[in-house]
Amino acid sequence: MKTISSKTKDFNDYRFEGLNWYQFSNKYYSMNRVSADESKIVVRVGDSHILKTKFGYALILDHNHVVFLKDWQISDSYFGVEVLLQKDFFNVKEWGSFEDFDFEPENLDFKAWLEAAKAQEDFKDEDGEPMNIVRWEI
Repeated sequence: MKTISSKTKDFNDYRFEGLNWYQFSNKYYSMNRVSADESKIVVRVGDSHILKTKFGYALILDHNHVVFLKDWQISDSYFGVEVLLQKDFFNVKEWGSFEDFDFEPENLDFKAWLEAAKAQEDFKDEDGEPMNIVRWEI
C-alpha cells in the first residue's frame, strides 16, 4: 500500500477525528460512519443530493434548504457519494428551489442524518458482515 504523507495524515486526523479512519487500499480510506460522541458522521447520499457551487458543495436537504460543505467534506467515487457532517457546523440555509425534492422538515435536523448514518453502519449481510462500509477516495 502506498504511504500517505505526514501532512495528509495530520489533516485526516483533524477531519476524521473520532471516526477511527484507516487506509483501506491504495485508493480509499475507510472509517466508522458515526463517532463515539455522535457529533461527526459519514453518510452515503444519492448524486441528486449534491450540488457543486463556486464555493464548494451544497447538500440538498429538501425543496429549498441546503447545508453548504467544503470540498474536503465530499468523496464522490465509484462506490457513491460520501458526505462528512459535523453537528456543530450543520447550518441549514434556505437557498434555491429543487423541484425533485419535497418539503421534508425532518431532514433539516442533524438527528435525522445521524439516524441515517447509524442505519447505514448497521446494514449487514446474513453472515453479519458489514455491507455498506465507507470508501472515501484518497
